[in-house]
Amino acid sequence: MTTPRPFALSLFVPSGLPEGMRIVDKTNWSGIGFVIPRSQLKEFTQRPEAGRPGVYVLTGPDPEDGGTDLATIGEADPLGRRLEQHQAKEFWTTAYAFTSKDGYLNKSHAQHLEARLIGLAQAAKRCRLEDVLQGHAVNLAEMDRAVAEGFREAVAEGFLDEVLLCFPVLGIRVFEQPPNFPLINPSNLFFLRGPEAEGRGYESPNGFTVLKGAKGRRDFTASSPDALMRTREQLIRQGVLDKQDNQVELLQDYEFKSPSQAAGLLLARSANGRLDWKDAAGITLKEHQERAAAAASADADP
Repeated sequence: MTTPRPFALSLFVPSGLPEGMRIVDKTNWSGIGFVIPRSQLKEFTQRPEAGRPGVYVLTGPDPEDGGTDLATIGEADPLGRRLEQHQAKEFWTTAYAFTSKDGYLNKSHAQHLEARLIGLAQAAKRCRLEDVLQGHAVNLAEMDRAVAEGFREAVAEGFLDEVLLCFPVLGIRVFEQPPNFPLINPSNLFFLRGPEAEGRGYESPNGFTVLKGAKGRRDFTASSPDALMRTREQLIRQGVLDKQDNQVELLQDYEFKSPSQAAGLLLARSANGRLDWKDAAGITLKEHQERAAAAASADADP
């Protein structure tokens, strides 16, 4: 695992309007990114970068389940023309596009980057993907294939690493997976137990991660929120949960939006995750959080 390193990311809003397009620039990187609200697409297509090859992600609420996102991942040369063609898709609200400042990315490079991003999103299962047939192996001539392979190993993975650093800062988390369990301190683990439900998990940067193998009660109580039931059905469709005879099983480590969402999906009812998740000694997550807040306050006092 690569040790995290500090980095600087700047956002420039050329229109001066907070809701306008943002240009993403990262220190010591030859790439450049754009956050493009759908209503501001013309602002991007008039820029020279829109005429270059690159990769893009379209995101918006899933019309089949408003609690999750729908995403399209693609590549294009030129980027601007392809994004204009995607105006026919109604779901997306924002486009994230990346290309190079110096023009070294070409069509085949962008295709390899597209394939890698699709693979990461499919593994993470944090959204529903549209148009996933894109991004398969590129049929290149022998010489071009050798060049592309060399680029992938020497340059493309570096470019991809930088893009993946930018995405979470911009609010895109569809490519993220929780860290491997052996890297988690056992003292940070919490446990949940209930009728036909049990699991282990830990607080993570954007919610609460439950470890693979957790079991949940299959049938929800009558008073369970509709949103909770829809979320579980979406996770079953995405292959995150597997429906069994009288339980559901978590098939991979998965970060939920909150401890309460994680607990509710396993217990099949409304839940207060801060009380339902407890450490090995039976101390609730709520008490752990309160102790941490008190310690931080004490450290801040002069």
